[in-house]
Amino acid sequence: MSVASQETVTNAVTSTAPPVKDLNAETVTTMATAFLKRIGHKGGLKPRRVSLEGEVYTVEVETKKFTAVVRIGSSSREIREYDVQPKSEENSFSVNLRMLIIVFGISAGVAAAFHFIFPMLGL
Repeated sequence: MSVASQETVTNAVTSTAPPVKDLNAETVTTMATAFLKRIGHKGGLKPRRVSLEGEVYTVEVETKKFTAVVRIGSSSREIREYDVQPKSEENSFSVNLRMLIIVFGISAGVAAAFHFIFPMLGL
């Protein structure tokens, strides 16, 4: 007669991947700026706002020339949508220092030329 023995085997499965942390505003902002740098917007990224709407984080990032909105899924940790728009300028008149110096130099040169040329012509 044979007796079957039943042994309880515990399945010990270990994972080599570190546990995934929940997303927060800081990690989502880092993900969004890294994504924008990868697609070619490298200069001066300034995060302005992060919000969580349902399962989607929305990150707004500005530079001198554009405003970007990046939407990241909180459960999947992937970029769901992004939008890059040129920045609308509220002030249409902007003073460029270089242009101001050039205009001042030209006007000073013309004034000096008239100051010396008119007496030579007797005017």
